[in-house]
Amino acid sequence: MAVKKRHRLSVKAVMSFFCSLALCSFVAGITISSRQNIEKLQVEQLILEKTIRINDVISKLLYRANSLATMVVQGNGVVENFDIVAPTIANDPAILNVLVAPGGVVSNVYPLTDGNDAVLGWDFFSNNPGNLEAIAAMDSGTILLGGPFRSAQGSEVLVGRMPVYIDTPLEKNKLWGLVSVTLRFPDALDNADLGILSSRGLAYELWRINPDTNERQVIATNYEFARTDAHFTEKHVPVINANWYLKVWLTYAWYNHPENLALIIAGFLISLLVFFVMQNNYELKKMRTVLEDIVKTDPLTGIFNRRHFMEISYMNTERERRQNGECYIVLFDLDRFKKINDTYGHVVGDYVLIEVSSRVKAMIRPYDLFARYGGEEFIIYASQADKKDIFEMTERIRLALFNNEFKNNEVSFSVSASFGIACINDYDIGKAIVNADKALYKAKENGRNNTVFWDVNY
Repeated sequence: MAVKKRHRLSVKAVMSFFCSLALCSFVAGITISSRQNIEKLQVEQLILEKTIRINDVISKLLYRANSLATMVVQGNGVVENFDIVAPTIANDPAILNVLVAPGGVVSNVYPLTDGNDAVLGWDFFSNNPGNLEAIAAMDSGTILLGGPFRSAQGSEVLVGRMPVYIDTPLEKNKLWGLVSVTLRFPDALDNADLGILSSRGLAYELWRINPDTNERQVIATNYEFARTDAHFTEKHVPVINANWYLKVWLTYAWYNHPENLALIIAGFLISLLVFFVMQNNYELKKMRTVLEDIVKTDPLTGIFNRRHFMEISYMNTERERRQNGECYIVLFDLDRFKKINDTYGHVVGDYVLIEVSSRVKAMIRPYDLFARYGGEEFIIYASQADKKDIFEMTERIRLALFNNEFKNNEVSFSVSASFGIACINDYDIGKAIVNADKALYKAKENGRNNTVFWDVNY
């Protein structure tokens, strides 16, 4: 008896445990999901900031070559003020040297210390490391980033090569040579503060395709943090017409966090709930749209029905009253439509009604109202036009119906219509419809297939 009791208590305990676990998983999942989403956004923002920062730091240093180019152009190709201009350009600790190379051969370099004198006489058209970027800069006509590579001084450097063009008596915009700014590497990246990625627990790799070897070259990295199985994000870093790439890994995998199991369970449950709610809302909206269409449109032709036409027409007429504008009712009826039904059947008759609706809808203005008034009778509400415009529009519709045969399978026949037009005087739409109907019957009396404007004598 006691054993049986303990067994019952065990079942209750297990059930209570699982209920508690489900509740805790839900709460923990929401918390972890929010934290991870925030962290992901922060990482994305940090990577974007670093790509912008790398480009900004390198660009600001290398664009100092513009001052050297200006000096050459102002001197008409004669380098006289190099010793004055160069110290003001090379005043950043990251700059190793600045130089000028008329015809591609280095003639002046500053400073001459730190082994920089070794580059005097260097020919940028030779097959030395980094010269491909110099040649590419000449070909492109713009400044181009080269490196990192080992320089003549024996250190790793980045260089900005900028072609200079001058006007001579014999030739306009002639290539004079190159000016260059050489940066110490990796010192040039210090202000980009890539170390913040390591402090955030992120592994990174800054790389490029080396133009000398056409192979992948790692520019900077913190491989001690790297995980080959972790998710990574990679962004393009355009730097002075060169293409670098920043690749960043998260240094943890999802399975390293036991609470992610709770996140998956909670996420699944929430996803189901959201799915059912959203699906229910979608079905309700879809049903409401269908019901609205049923209320507004004629089920056969798809145009407005009589009820909705009257509702919209009354609102439009009130607007025209405030603006003191003219508006008209055009009522038309298909001639001898019963004969079409009797001769070809109601299926062909329905086809005619659909085709008439399609043709008329294509010919009226977007803001005109068009509806099936009943049976084979249709109605148009037109505004912002005078009597002549309305008559011409109606005649175009009449001719479009009569002059273009209706074809259904092997059956081909003509359809005509009689039209009655009435101005909505005193903005009384009901009276205007009655007048248009009188004009329509006058058109029938005149032999059908014509248009009649309502007159007081009808």
